[in-house]
Amino acid sequence: MKGFKALCVLSLGLIMAFSPVYKVQAADDTSNAESAKNGVVQVNTVFTDESNVKHIICGASGFLIGDSEGSEYVITCNHILNPDDETITAALEYLELPNSEEDVAKISFSTEVVVEGDVVLSTTVVNTSAELDLAVLQLPQPIYTKSPLTLLTSQNYEVANLPYAIADTVYAMGYPDAITYDSETQYYSDEQVAMTMGHIVNLVNLQNVQVIESDAAVGANNCGGPLVDEYGYVIGMNLLTSDGMYSCALDSTKITKLLDGLGIQYSCEYERPVEEEEAPETEVSDTKDKGIPTYIIVIICVGIVAVVAGITTTVIVIVINKDKPKKKSKKQLKQEEEARMQSFINKPGVKTPKDPFKFEAANDNCGPTDTVILAGKPASSETTILGQGQGISQQIKMGTLIRVKTGEKIPLNKGYFTIGKDSLHADYYVKDNGTISRQHAAIRQTNNGIFLEDCNSTNGTWLNGVKLEKGGKQKLSNGSVIKISNEEFKYEL
Repeated sequence: MKGFKALCVLSLGLIMAFSPVYKVQAADDTSNAESAKNGVVQVNTVFTDESNVKHIICGASGFLIGDSEGSEYVITCNHILNPDDETITAALEYLELPNSEEDVAKISFSTEVVVEGDVVLSTTVVNTSAELDLAVLQLPQPIYTKSPLTLLTSQNYEVANLPYAIADTVYAMGYPDAITYDSETQYYSDEQVAMTMGHIVNLVNLQNVQVIESDAAVGANNCGGPLVDEYGYVIGMNLLTSDGMYSCALDSTKITKLLDGLGIQYSCEYERPVEEEEAPETEVSDTKDKGIPTYIIVIICVGIVAVVAGITTTVIVIVINKDKPKKKSKKQLKQEEEARMQSFINKPGVKTPKDPFKFEAANDNCGPTDTVILAGKPASSETTILGQGQGISQQIKMGTLIRVKTGEKIPLNKGYFTIGKDSLHADYYVKDNGTISRQHAAIRQTNNGIFLEDCNSTNGTWLNGVKLEKGGKQKLSNGSVIKISNEEFKYEL
């Protein structure tokens, strides 16, 4: 019976082993792209009437760049800052304000960026370009609830060697509806940032402007907002310009060249993060790519399972028949019985009686039986409890990490605290970011202070904007900004 169970288990294992395993394409993981929503802002062009009442004429999307610990800037469309006379006249009529040509000519506009609700920051226009439809605005202070975005571009502004290509997935970010003087909603929240997915269809120079053409929908609701890749990196700014049925975005090479010319600091990458490789799995090549019809694949799978099942059944039948005792003849049974009787009669201590049907047991005298108790319990216990009597060490106070993306506070409760992407290799793991290594970085307490260490990560570790060497370390201080791949943390002591 035990052999039969073992064979059943073996059979099941063989069927599972020989059954084809196909790699299933997981649904698009947009968690990294969605993180870019935290860098999208609403930009409004407003004017104040003679009664000191402020009115929104028009608005658009924009996105933050710069340093959250220093100066922050907003990139948006230039046409939002300079509404045409037709738009101004229509707004004045709607607001029931004087709208003659003289009234329109003397209106003075200002630009604001929304922090939360109707709380805004007045901006300074650093520079604009009508040709690129781009404006750079400077904020008077950082918006601490948001994060500046990182631009992905090529070195030396080369358009022939871009880190993105045709067919790449992209997301156009902005708001649900256009922002105008007659909009029902004039202030959008962070939760209302909209994300439209598409794919790059062309990288082209259009009217002397390098643009990214995609099938992601762009309109008045998301122009000025960022076009990001699947990692949340900005590769362009959404424009109202279109080329046939395709939307256009100003290429990041143009944006970065302009920012560098103005001496503006911003976060930039020249290549995409490298995904960590998972443990290899047994897979069958994707035959679909080779043109084999699906029904043939199904027939092959069924055939393999049927053959394995047939072989297994045959083996089971053979083993069962082999183990089953053969039926003996009457002659064999009689011979075995006579042999057993003769063996018993000839056994020492058994006398052969005169009456063949009566036996007399021999009277063997046995000495006293000695009983030995093996391994008796010792008088005293020798069991040792590991760690008994040891005092509990005081909790190490190393400070706290704040994850900028979520605001989560992470207490550093060990002298050597590791950060990675899974719980087996790290004390704190970021489970929704595939660009982070299994054990990416660590925070260590020494006699000289608290240090940030890179654990030979794939995509790098930064401290206050400076990238650590692989395996290198730098001392932390209160307020330090740590970036692990594209995930940002703030250190508080």
